[in-house]
Amino acid sequence: MRKYILTLVIVLVLFSCSKDDDISIDDRNEALFGQWEYEAIDSNTAVDVNGDGTVNIDLYNTNEIRQCLKDNLTFFSEGMTGEKNDFSINENGLSCGEVPAYNNVEDDKYELINNEILRFENRDDMRIIEFVKNRLVLEQDDFLDNQDVVITYTYKRS
Repeated sequence: MRKYILTLVIVLVLFSCSKDDDISIDDRNEALFGQWEYEAIDSNTAVDVNGDGTVNIDLYNTNEIRQCLKDNLTFFSEGMTGEKNDFSINENGLSCGEVPAYNNVEDDKYELINNEILRFENRDDMRIIEFVKNRLVLEQDDFLDNQDVVITYTYKRS
């Protein structure tokens, strides 16, 4: 009897594991639309962004980036007919002082190239590394702490 129950459990587990959360290449442009919040920000090289003498790869769970920046929300939305899509970063509840809370700190236009590259008008390209229903991982080349680095932004849909 245990043998049959174990087999049944294994079969149920296998059938419950699916790729339903994966975003197909054809759906990526529209699937981006919405509000995203940071889950992680990492560098491929240890950097000292805040100048405290300590280098880190994990920029989100350390003091390298101010909490008021980690609190920001990112929005992707459909542009007007015939125009590129809209991108904005919003100062959420924790204002850094330059922009009042709940106002945009950055506005830009973007287009999705080959379903892999987000090409912006005013910021560097971002590469889609992973994209599932409620999780988006992007990479961007940057220059921090006097060196070329690749920053990985992990977002969760909010």
